[in-house]
Amino acid sequence: MIRHLIATASLLLGTAGLAACGGSEAAPDPSTYPTKIEKGSTLKIYSWADYISTDNIAAFEKETGVKVQVDTYASAEEALAKLRLTQGTSGYDLVVMDGSYIQQLVKGGSLLAWDKERLPGFAGLSDTFVGRSWDPENTHAIPKSGGSTGYVWDSAVISTPPETWNDFYDAFDDPGVDGRTSVVDGAPSLISSYFWGNDISDQTTNPDDYQAAEKYFDDKVLSHLKAFNSYPRADLASGDLVLAQTFTGDARGALMDGPKTLRFALGAPKTDIYVDHWVLPKGSANIAAAHAFVEFVLDPVNAARETEFHGYYTGVEASRDELPADMPFEEIVFFDEGVPADRFIEQEVTEARKQSVATFQRLKALASR
Repeated sequence: MIRHLIATASLLLGTAGLAACGGSEAAPDPSTYPTKIEKGSTLKIYSWADYISTDNIAAFEKETGVKVQVDTYASAEEALAKLRLTQGTSGYDLVVMDGSYIQQLVKGGSLLAWDKERLPGFAGLSDTFVGRSWDPENTHAIPKSGGSTGYVWDSAVISTPPETWNDFYDAFDDPGVDGRTSVVDGAPSLISSYFWGNDISDQTTNPDDYQAAEKYFDDKVLSHLKAFNSYPRADLASGDLVLAQTFTGDARGALMDGPKTLRFALGAPKTDIYVDHWVLPKGSANIAAAHAFVEFVLDPVNAARETEFHGYYTGVEASRDELPADMPFEEIVFFDEGVPADRFIEQEVTEARKQSVATFQRLKALASR
């Protein structure tokens, strides 16, 4: 799941022309969608690999008589490109899509609105996951699962826990961590962490802000850095890394696999949120089954089964009561518990992304000196 934040594909960087051709056709009223679930039909889903519980698929098939076919993609950009180029008529009935790309697809006329009357389970979703800027009314996007970004450190090496992004980067000066550190290999997570730590909007387009960020990382981080690494789980577990910027999923894996001295905290005072969503392509041929499947996985018991399968929070709050009492590091899975929703900043594809990517690429060039 940890991929969409590290993308720098050029097709996503243009903001002019997001409303591609085809968006003028009148959208159908969700109340007119077919309601009958046809036994023997096939529900075609497009998703990340290993991201939907096989037990849930089997249970849904048994309950409805609908066969579920899951095709997988390797990157969010691959899925985005397919939906944009076909304007939603790619042959899939239900697609998993990163939230930051929802607006592009809506403006391009590639998605249908959900009939939320058929999704009563939506009411059980965490406020952290719903109403985000990419779809404030969740008209086209129903949260599937998500996470955030923070830092892992080895408390046997670093005695003072980092409480903010600035604390985290200050710790790079510790002699015990030199050459045993990593940051995420992606512009949004890295460059934005400087802005969050210094009370600057991550949507700034002021070139001076990006120059300051570049100097900050060049001065404080690059000389101590082992690698740009979005998947530091194994290196943290082995001890090759003792300080790393990490996504919640990889952080939890590192703490499960590694020494008991590893610790994790969410980035502060702000950090990102990434949420994958269920979206309904314009060409969906099995709309009734798509609604039924999404409602099925919004059920707390089934949502818990999803979390056990892939390790990410679905946003279904009541699913916590259905998980094993001894589930390891559940505080990382439920990263938003007790955290104000406004601490989490959506990653969006805007004009600021271009400058963020350019700054990140310069830093990688400097690191290779």
